[in-house]
Amino acid sequence: MTDLFRGTYFEAMNIRNLLENENIEVFTQNENMSNIEPWAVTSGGFNPVILKVNNEDFENAKKIIEDYENGNLNLNTNEIEK
Repeated sequence: MTDLFRGTYFEAMNIRNLLENENIEVFTQNENMSNIEPWAVTSGGFNPVILKVNNEDFENAKKIIEDYENGNLNLNTNEIEK
């Protein structure tokens, strides 16, 4: 597995959801400790959550994160029929 992203809990969970929606398996490191004692995980508690992906998924996952950071998300927004 390769480190892909390091950030806050909320940002990491947003990215994890985007990756999982593309069927990319994601391992989250420090997910619980980032909420309990983030300063115990990283210096000053800065960006405590690490997302890891399999090596073969790294390039696709990296592209998804770049799109996320640039605001280029193509979200499928099907309207719910009443």
